[in-house]
Amino acid sequence: MRSFKSLMAAAFALLTFLALAPATLAHAQFPAYLHAISDLRSAREYLKMDTRPHTAGARDYAIKEISRAIVEMKNAARDDGKNPDFTPPPQSGGNPGWPIHTAEKLLREARRDVDHGRDMPENAGLRERSVDHIDKALQALAPFL
Repeated sequence: MRSFKSLMAAAFALLTFLALAPATLAHAQFPAYLHAISDLRSAREYLKMDTRPHTAGARDYAIKEISRAIVEMKNAARDDGKNPDFTPPPQSGGNPGWPIHTAEKLLREARRDVDHGRDMPENAGLRERSVDHIDKALQALAPFL
């Protein structure tokens, strides 16, 4: 009877460990991606505020690449069992008078967050694709900075 209780306690402890181990790995990488999603959303909104005609083509291309990066990160968040719509506020404030400069600053912060995150095998290249989209957005904005 005593050995049965010990065996049951060990089995319970093992099951608890197995249930919590994957959640810990997913949670460990997640905050950086949440901040990046938030920064990317803010950068996209700042770019939408800039209505100068000579920046329209580059701005629209950058917005498209930012949206693609957000989609990549939201898919990974869903794969991790998280809600990608719950994101913290952007890491830096902005200046509506210089929307492209603010967007560039937020894009660099998002890139730093994504670049330091781990690319889990389940995410199938999330980090590289997201960084690529962010880099394309930054390249499109470069002539106007």
